[in-house]
Amino acid sequence: MLASSQVLLGIILGYVFFSIFESIAHKYLLHAKRRTRIYWHKLGYLGKYINNSWFSHHVVHHHKTFRTNHVTLFDSKQQEKELNQLLIENNKREIIHSSYGLRIGNIYEKIRYLYPHFLWLLIVCYAGGGYFTLGILVPLFFYIWIAEYVHPYIHLPYRKAIDIASPIMRLVIKTKYFKYLARHHYLHHKYLNCNFSLMLGADWFLGCHRLPNEIDLIEMSNLGLE
Repeated sequence: MLASSQVLLGIILGYVFFSIFESIAHKYLLHAKRRTRIYWHKLGYLGKYINNSWFSHHVVHHHKTFRTNHVTLFDSKQQEKELNQLLIENNKREIIHSSYGLRIGNIYEKIRYLYPHFLWLLIVCYAGGGYFTLGILVPLFFYIWIAEYVHPYIHLPYRKAIDIASPIMRLVIKTKYFKYLARHHYLHHKYLNCNFSLMLGADWFLGCHRLPNEIDLIEMSNLGLE
């Protein structure tokens, strides 16, 4: 019983911590202000990694793609070609391979995706012990899975997502969690300063959660985000 309780505690606290730190990192790293980016630039490899992540997410995912609406990656093949050329010229091919920020990327990128979490993970796993650490693996893999495999679907009309999804992913898309997440994420793209976490919960706690207004609901309905 003690072991199972420790595993369960690891799952619960792991989810809470990943949700909180994802929201914080998303807000202050992936949408970092200019002065913050200048500071990171002085820190060598770590700063370069963070600024590259900012470029991939803030610039490419939020401003150079999905220009027309939340469910249209590019307006034309020419727009896609021009962005690809820009990224190749600036030695940022990995952004193309990650579907312009829709996914994390290869195994190396997945490891780097966890960089902001390494410190707290080491501390809580050391303090919690083996079974507790085993429990934390569940939200850890959920954190990676939702960013790599679920995120692309929340940028699609609901019916299209259902049509192209695998049988297992189709079950996920039909859940209330997914439907709520799709609206939650739409508001982040529209307003930018809210709804940072794909692991729901922390944005309420941190005071950066936003609910849709009547106009938002109409827009989401028109885009098929049921």
